[in-house]
Amino acid sequence: MDKLIIFALIMLPAIISCRTAVEYKRPDEFPVISYNNLKTEEFNVKISSAAANGEEWVYHPLMVIQEYRSITDTRFTSIVMEHDRGEAPLNSRITVVEEGYLDDSVRGQWFKFYLERESPEAPWKVNEIRQAYLCGRMGSEEEFSKELCP
Repeated sequence: MDKLIIFALIMLPAIISCRTAVEYKRPDEFPVISYNNLKTEEFNVKISSAAANGEEWVYHPLMVIQEYRSITDTRFTSIVMEHDRGEAPLNSRITVVEEGYLDDSVRGQWFKFYLERESPEAPWKVNEIRQAYLCGRMGSEEEFSKELCP
């Protein structure tokens, strides 16, 4: 009987961790059911001013979104960049998912940036920024929504 108890105590953590790994769903797989459109006018003025001053970040889409909003240190961060073509793209979509905020209500955020430029030598312009929240309170669905978390 003692051997059975010892075996159970040794195997229980392994069984629990296997179950958790199978049930774990990455936050970038959660659905986005609604989102807010953020204003881009002021930021595009900043891009134009930086381009006129010869700043390099305006020519790199990831640097543009980082200039708009710093990517934070969270438990989970996913950045997916999609271009309209392989070399010298004119359109880019960048999705950023952060999860693991030390906040009682907001667990994470989702952003989707739509950028374009007139030519491969031109600076990027932000056409649209979408934002949604992932709530962290008990009983919250695992989905992103435009609603602020309670």
